Amino acid sequence: MSSSASRLMRWWRLLVPGRRSVARTSDRIQAALIACAVVLALAAVPFAVTAGSTVYAGQQRISVAQLAARHPATATLLADGPPFSSDHSGGVVARTAPTDATWWAPDGSSRVGRVEAGSGTHRGDTISIWVDRSGAVVAPPLSRTTVLADSFGAALVVWLGVCGALALVCTLAVLTMNRYRYRRWQREWFAEQSKRPHP
Repeated sequence: MSSSASRLMRWWRLLVPGRRSVARTSDRIQAALIACAVVLALAAVPFAVTAGSTVYAGQQRISVAQLAARHPATATLLADGPPFSSDHSGGVVARTAPTDATWWAPDGSSRVGRVEAGSGTHRGDTISIWVDRSGAVVAPPLSRTTVLADSFGAALVVWLGVCGALALVCTLAVLTMNRYRYRRWQREWFAEQSKRPHP
């Protein structure tokens, strides 16, 4: 038997002691509790997937609506972007700042306003922006990557929440049973000591 297989067998005997084992009732209760927690954690997976699917459907609807109401545009900077700054270690840090620019609205009219430009950009450079039907600058619509990340995150949060609650319950139960076992062992030890003849 390989070392990994023997290690798994030791863990299995620890969690599920056999009838011929020296394990006490509290050990069996603890093993049953841990086994139930594992089963419940696995059973929570479909619920977490459902939560993720619900978030995905909602975010997808928002993304479709935003894509219908927002349009990509190209803005031409009318001024230089913000300069690079330095951090505490003396390194160069790029940043963004509102900068004057001009762009075309969906109806073909010209717009002038401020857009977020990054360090290193100069007057006359072009950057990609998103505008609404009136030509006002708006945030980019939800991307497919963002929708997938949000849905996966929601599913993970639900499942980790269930696992965390189960872990807390198991930890409290094990601590309680450990105290019970310690007190019982202590009583048995005192009882055994009282039976021994004193010199």
